Amino acid sequence: MSQSPENTILRSDYDASIVGLYASLVAGGLMLAYAIYYVTVVNVSDDYSFLTLGIITGVTAVSVIGMHEWFRYQHGAERVENPIEEYGGAIAVLMGALSAVWLSRFAVFYAGPEMGWIEFQEGDVWMPVWLAALQTAAILLVMEVSTRSIRRHSLGTLPRTVVVLAPLAVVFSGVKIWLEYSRGELEGFITLSVVLLTGSAVLYSLRLDRAVLYLLSSGAAVGLPIFMSLSSWGETEHASLLVPAVVLVGITATDRSLSKRMIENGSGAVVAAILFCQIIASDETQFIIAGQTVSQHPFGLTFWLWVALLVGWFAPTTMQRTPAMPVGLALALALLSDEAAMVAWFVGISAFVYLETRPQARDWVVRATYIAMVVSWAVSSFIGASREGNILEIGGFSLGIVDGLSLVLFPAVLALGIWAQFRGRLRFYEGPSILLLLAAFNAELIEEAHLLFVIIISVATLYQMNSFLSLRTEREDGLLDWGTEVAFLSLIVAPLALSIFFSSFETMGGDIIARTLPLIAAVSLFAICHRWRIANESLSLRPEMAAMLFLVLVFLMVNIDSQFQVTPTESVRLTLACSALSVALLAFEGGAAFRTTPLERLVGISYLSIVSLISAMILSEEGADIWARSIRDLVIISAPVLVNFRLKTLVDISQEARNFGTLTLMALLIIGLTDSSGGLLAIPVFAIAVQRAAKHVSTPVLASLPVFAIIYASFFEWSYDGSDILWPLMSELYYLGDTTDMLSFHTPRWASIFLFSVPAAVAFYLPSERTREDGSRYGPEQLFGPALAFLMAVAFLLPDTRLAPIMIVTVLSLGAWKKGVVYWFWVSPFAWFWASSQLIDYINGGSGAIDPDYAWVIGGLAGLTQYVLYEKGVLLQNADGGEVPDSLAYVYLGSASRGYGYAFFLLSGGISGALPFAAALIAGWDGLRNGIPMMLHGSVFVQAVTLWLWVDDDFGIHPDNALLWPIIAGLAMVYVSWSRKDPYGSDIEIMTPFFPQQSEADPFDMEKDFGLFGSAFFLVAMLPYSEHIELDFVFGLSIVGLSFHHVVVGFSRDHGWRRMISLVGMPSGLIYTGVEQGELILIVMLFLAALTLIGQAVLYASRGGLEIGSTIEGATPFVSEVGVPDSEAGEQSSDERDLPELESSESPDDHDDARQEEAETPFNQKTVETPPPSPLFASDEAPFDIRLDPPLVSNLRAMIVANNSVDFSKWSPVLGISANGAIVLNWEKTGIEEE
Repeated sequence: MSQSPENTILRSDYDASIVGLYASLVAGGLMLAYAIYYVTVVNVSDDYSFLTLGIITGVTAVSVIGMHEWFRYQHGAERVENPIEEYGGAIAVLMGALSAVWLSRFAVFYAGPEMGWIEFQEGDVWMPVWLAALQTAAILLVMEVSTRSIRRHSLGTLPRTVVVLAPLAVVFSGVKIWLEYSRGELEGFITLSVVLLTGSAVLYSLRLDRAVLYLLSSGAAVGLPIFMSLSSWGETEHASLLVPAVVLVGITATDRSLSKRMIENGSGAVVAAILFCQIIASDETQFIIAGQTVSQHPFGLTFWLWVALLVGWFAPTTMQRTPAMPVGLALALALLSDEAAMVAWFVGISAFVYLETRPQARDWVVRATYIAMVVSWAVSSFIGASREGNILEIGGFSLGIVDGLSLVLFPAVLALGIWAQFRGRLRFYEGPSILLLLAAFNAELIEEAHLLFVIIISVATLYQMNSFLSLRTEREDGLLDWGTEVAFLSLIVAPLALSIFFSSFETMGGDIIARTLPLIAAVSLFAICHRWRIANESLSLRPEMAAMLFLVLVFLMVNIDSQFQVTPTESVRLTLACSALSVALLAFEGGAAFRTTPLERLVGISYLSIVSLISAMILSEEGADIWARSIRDLVIISAPVLVNFRLKTLVDISQEARNFGTLTLMALLIIGLTDSSGGLLAIPVFAIAVQRAAKHVSTPVLASLPVFAIIYASFFEWSYDGSDILWPLMSELYYLGDTTDMLSFHTPRWASIFLFSVPAAVAFYLPSERTREDGSRYGPEQLFGPALAFLMAVAFLLPDTRLAPIMIVTVLSLGAWKKGVVYWFWVSPFAWFWASSQLIDYINGGSGAIDPDYAWVIGGLAGLTQYVLYEKGVLLQNADGGEVPDSLAYVYLGSASRGYGYAFFLLSGGISGALPFAAALIAGWDGLRNGIPMMLHGSVFVQAVTLWLWVDDDFGIHPDNALLWPIIAGLAMVYVSWSRKDPYGSDIEIMTPFFPQQSEADPFDMEKDFGLFGSAFFLVAMLPYSEHIELDFVFGLSIVGLSFHHVVVGFSRDHGWRRMISLVGMPSGLIYTGVEQGELILIVMLFLAALTLIGQAVLYASRGGLEIGSTIEGATPFVSEVGVPDSEAGEQSSDERDLPELESSESPDDHDDARQEEAETPFNQKTVETPPPSPLFASDEAPFDIRLDPPLVSNLRAMIVANNSVDFSKWSPVLGISANGAIVLNWEKTGIEEE
């Protein structure tokens, strides 16, 4: 039986070509605009130079027109698309546009300053303002001639793109010059020129039938006013030009013959532009058109932008062609102010009611519109919270901004959302809950507004919670999944806690409602949750528990604030009362009243740790006496003691439950650190942890108890005072009261008492474990922690503790290897480093004879030794009988040991810089030998850094010379990628446990991996190195050369990632080189970069098989063949003829015989030609057809033919489409396979 061939993905859901298409179009247009501006303004100073440039460019354009006519005469009107005419037509359009601009300028110069035939302005800027309109008319003439020529000769996408980009490039580059003509004023001729050029780009994109050009032109039309207003030479009032642009796009959207999808995409760009323009015009900008002020604040530019969207787009919205309009209309309310805001909000709310009640309105549009209204209110509230004044003044009545936002607009929008939610249009997570959450986050508005605002938020939140929980209990299909339900409940309950928290900052002493509101809210929330509680359900895992505890904390902080003149005794009593209330709630929900799960107890103990920490801090700050601190500790310990008493028998003994129990004991040990009485909390907590860990054999807790014992002793020895109960007594013990610095910090010797309690507890429960039916649960791993505790306890009792670490680490390492305790070896390199540093300190005796950095070397040797023993099977030979379990702790121990070894050696540079560099080299060799790309690539970077430090410190050579290393390494990786030589010594390790989206079945693309990383290493190092050798242009040439390599290889091998590198790298390198050289070189490089970008847009689209949408509704998309090799283009007909073979059930041998017979048959010129079959496939089981375009079929054939290792008598290629949209070449058995 033959091995199954590997499937090949032909088209994934993401292709770099589509990104390159749009990016290159935009970048090419901007680059072209700058190139025109640079030549016109910066580089040309003599007016007669415009005549020369205009004649040259004009003659070039006319010559190309003649070339098209000659091609038409030679090959006919129906000739195939070819690159010469495509690129020639694009150049002709560009040259014609430049000629029109430059010749018209020279004509005005000649008729004005040169001959005096016309009037002109005085001064350096002599050009008349109407020159802008003349140049616009010339550009429009060129566009019309170009469009007719394109349609006459059936030219493709490239010249059509230039036709649309030409006027946009001219207006983007020329508007600054035109404004200089009018002394900075947006005069009528300039307004007319801008509107005509941008509008003509939109209209000509429709005539030229390319949807992507329509999107580009409409985006540029609405982006130009923003560009002008943001430029240093522009004014904010220039954004008024956006109003006619919006109306123009709205008019085009009403044409039903145009593509609905195209209009929808364009509407999103327009709405985004309006919103952004409102932001920059929010400083009371006037609405000015053609130099005339139409209106002023508050009915200024922001209001007219909103009106333009409402009026210009109302008709296409009713046609359901622009769903972004109502959303944008609601968002545009955000930055309106004063009377204009009230008018717009009234219209907006009425429009939403109209929209919501229309049956044909789509639900997602209604939801998005309401969310947009919520966002608008939120933006207005955040801005208006800090403003003074009135939002409405009618006669003697005035409504302040803060009151209008909090008590008028907010209740109106809230009621609107509750109404829509009741009607089923809005859901809990997208309706009033979002409004309440945003209102609760507005701390400044809450502080400035009346308390009634917070009460409205609180009541509405409780109503939402009651409604959601009532539906939760009545839901027939059961509860939602835990994550979704927690997210919904968090969204609903968060406004209650946040609003009350922010309102507490402005609470006055005499306001009893504000002071008690947090407690009232907490009690109300608990009552609602308890009412709709499902039987035996705990609130510990729900966000309501966190909200209730937080509200109790807010109540405490508000009432002990210094402004209320509360005595320390009252603060202590209130703290104890709130702590008791919180502990009672946690005990009730954590298992005192009903049985809870291990996870619920874990969350409860986590809450208790926070309560304990806060109460301890308050009592310490208030200087509470020993009685108050003792009461607090007893209150805190009562909850775990009560739950521990109720939890005599464990019902759930699964591994997951044991893990949660382990974390619970860990959290309990952390609570012990908050002891404030001197032992009444810490000692019982440690005792409970030791007892339960020993009784239930919790391996992680038993291993961590020695660490906590040392932390307890060190912390309380350092922090106790004279009024503590037990710690002073411990410090007064003979010998045990002394301290030692074995662990680099002072630790009392009485820590050995805590340490000895761990093995003692284990010894107590060990006999009962041996009598269990399933046998004792104590093994080497479980006894490791108690053994460590015993050794540490003995070490603390030694007179000189510096000799103890090396003996302890040696004994533990040998014992762990002998008993198969694998987890020790995850930390043993650190232990060897610590022990060796202590030993070196002991040997030196303060003399410094041995460099302390040798401890890093010992740690590195320990890690690498572990790795070698792991690879040889020695390290784990005693673990589970020598069979390594499928566990991350076992599987990745070798990798961790190897990483520890390299890391420690990298830190040993104090001995010699050669050690880190050698470690990095070995790591790279290790990555190659074992097939670990991540290690290999990381080692190259580390090699560069360590070599930099080595040559600088030890040899005195300029460290920039070390950059040659990554440059050479990068070039070598690029060469390996091109040659397709696999340098790895074994199979590639794919990090699937750390990257779940990566499947082990996915083949590793070595060519892409080496190509990307090699290019990155080469370019990143070349930039500073070129500066070091004082040849900055070398970096630009390096980018160009590398991009040229990738574009050539990318076309020949159909690599989208290579084409993307060239797409960005080629123009970037050209521009960088031009900037460094300047003058004529820069001009050439600018135009070359612009044409490269525009050409690559269509080139990559055609080579990547991308479809360019049509502007007509229902029309077939366009696929250009320019850039596709001749072999593929010429095979289209044969591909179409071979299409039925994909469905044929004949074996490949039969196909070969048929081809041979066909080749032997003599050619008969009288054979009747039959049209090739259509590449359209249909199935009775699917309600749609499938069309395979010729480029895809050609690519498929090439892949099948290239796979020489497949036995076609046993395997058949089948084209499949996966669920994620990827087109995959599968291999299926033919059913003829031999047994």
